[in-house]
Formats: sequence, C-alpha cells, structure tokens
Amino acid sequence: MGSLELRWGLIIGAANLVWLYLSYYLGMHDRGLGSIQVMGLISVFISVLGYVFALRALMKKFPETQFLEGIRSGAMIAGVVAIFAALAQVGYFQIINPGWTDHMVALTRSFYLESGLSDNEASEYAEGARKTFGLTSYLVQAALGALIIGMISTTVIMAILRKGKSA
Repeated sequence: MGSLELRWGLIIGAANLVWLYLSYYLGMHDRGLGSIQVMGLISVFISVLGYVFALRALMKKFPETQFLEGIRSGAMIAGVVAIFAALAQVGYFQIINPGWTDHMVALTRSFYLESGLSDNEASEYAEGARKTFGLTSYLVQAALGALIIGMISTTVIMAILRKGKSA
C-alpha cells in the first residue's frame, strides 16, 4: 500500500469519525430514525467527497494512472476507511454513547406499542432492535458500508477522471 492510499484512507476515516461524534454532540442521535438517515447521507457525502480529492491527488501525482490502477488504489483506501469505521463504532458504543442500543430498543418498543401491538409483540420487535442496533451489527454495517461506498465511488470517479483525461 502506498502512502497516498494510507493517508487518504485515514483522512476519509477521520472525517467520518468526526462527523459521527459531532452529530452525537449536536443531539442528532436523540431525534429518532429520520435523523439517523440524514446523518448516514451526510456521511456518504463526506466519503464521496474524500474519494474525489483522493483520486484527483492520485491522478495529479501519477498522470498516467490507468482505470484499474485507480480502482486498486480506491480499494486500498476503502480498506483503510473500513477499518477506521469499525474502530469508530467501538469508540462510539463503548465511550461516546454506551446507551445507544438500549435507547433504540426503547424507541422501537414505544413505536410498536403506540401502533396498537400487544406488549408481547412489541417486546419481540424490541429484541430484534437489540440485534439491529447492537455493536456487532454496527461493526459489520460500518465496515461493509465503507467498502461498498468506497468501491462504487472509486469506480464512478475514476471513470469520470479517465474520460476527462482522454477528451
């Protein structure tokens, strides 16, 4: 792995970590599921913007970079970002917001009780929420999400950069 890939992986990962923790301190994690979706979209935007800068830096440093070489670099960046994302989740669940899972379970239970389900039915959904909003689930979601977003972003950005280079 080159220093460029490592550096940009750390930059993108750190930017997303800052956003995760900042959004918590801004109170966005207490506003329900709708704000979680908004926070996720902002995180995707941060990542895509990071890949744009990273791949432009790659093309500036190595102007003859071929499409597949760019994909390889993007995959390495995505790997670093995925590791960083998983570590950020551990910090979030253990230090920043250790009550996150319980909070989401309570929200889920409350939602289903208000929807008219029985206490037993709402409890079943709440237990499902415990798995969905637990650390293990978030580790997998963060790492896979970082890899998928990284690879899709890299593919699109490299196609655009290579097309612009040949025009």
